[in-house]
Amino acid sequence: MLETHLPVTNACWIPAEGAHSGAVTPDTARILLGRFADARQDGSQVIALRDPLGLNKLYAAFHPDVGVIAANYLIDLIRAGTSFSDIYAIPPGSVVTLDPQHRTGAVCRFAALPSRAGSDRAVGELAAEIVALLDQGMQHLAAAHPNLPVVICLSGGADSSVIASYARQHFPHAIAYSYCLDARPLSEDATAARAVAGHLGLPFRLVHADRQALLDAVPSALVHGQDWRDFNVHAAVVNEVLAAAIATDHPQGALVLTGDLMNEFLADYTPVPHGGTDYYRLPRLSPDRLRVHLARGLQTGDREVGVFTAHGLTVVQPYGWAVSQLLALPEPVSKPQLMTALARGTLPVKVLQRPKLRAQIGDRKAETGVLPQLLRAGITQRSLEDRFRRALGIRSPLELRSAVRGGVHQPVPAPRIPAEGHHEYLTS
Repeated sequence: MLETHLPVTNACWIPAEGAHSGAVTPDTARILLGRFADARQDGSQVIALRDPLGLNKLYAAFHPDVGVIAANYLIDLIRAGTSFSDIYAIPPGSVVTLDPQHRTGAVCRFAALPSRAGSDRAVGELAAEIVALLDQGMQHLAAAHPNLPVVICLSGGADSSVIASYARQHFPHAIAYSYCLDARPLSEDATAARAVAGHLGLPFRLVHADRQALLDAVPSALVHGQDWRDFNVHAAVVNEVLAAAIATDHPQGALVLTGDLMNEFLADYTPVPHGGTDYYRLPRLSPDRLRVHLARGLQTGDREVGVFTAHGLTVVQPYGWAVSQLLALPEPVSKPQLMTALARGTLPVKVLQRPKLRAQIGDRKAETGVLPQLLRAGITQRSLEDRFRRALGIRSPLELRSAVRGGVHQPVPAPRIPAEGHHEYLTS
């Protein structure tokens, strides 16, 4: 009736109670913060649910013998004999009742993103709530994982540096890891990350990778990052390099903290020019709509959770605990002002005001990062798509685009409501 392939563990908690050791259920899903996904049999049906941002991926397929196969990774459904076009995604913030007989799913949403970001609430009030959530969430993690080594992925930018400051307070033995392409001098990111770690008193591990190591990481980044779009693949390559090093250093596992998600919630992205072309271009939307659009796009692509989990690591993105508050920040958002409030005097002003650099680039000259290295090897956007399709047995670009539209994987077909007088399957 149900076959599951769910190696991605849940990392969630209840704000009013802190620690959450019980099962994720339709009732608890409404009040949990963090990422989660689950599928379980309920009589002749299967109940599947997923966190509001879709950080935990959850896919399902109907099988004539098994009934329902649920998985965190697309590749596991492919290996189970499912065609890519027959794989469906459980929508984020939803409980879905899957009916194997009729191959349908009845969706009940328990959370949804706003249509636009922004509100009339004061920045100071929202920042205070975010600080409280970061503190409480860190306390929960410390209680839930008392024996796991703790690692902070530190780029030297404001987002990861603020998370590192909280980790330093709650995890005295945490270690900062940063990535750098083998080059001299060090990239701006690597230099900044080392300085932040020194300021916070964190042990620092710089993971070096040469060009061949980046190329070797591409296949795993595609399969476990579950995306073919260049921005997400390039980010997944960086995380693949970091995850491999962390797993080697900590073979029994580790808790990995990152500064991911803030860029989506604040739309803190700009295109990157390289070789006369602008890469990572964004849709032309107003800032309040773009912030929600980027947050909604998190449901597809697995550049962090999927990649780190594949190496036996538990990754947590603390800014995801405060999605409501971050999306409520009024426009225009002053990121330095926000990050200064969140840092609570633990970081130098120059760190909080440092211009954004992408981990895929690492330097203003865009020469020491993943983007230029892959392009020089002929691995373009089209090449990434071709490799992704081959890895998952996707027969054509049309099959890929039919299943994933607007960056969202196709949902389970809804139950049909029969015409009057016909006795067919009825929704509850």
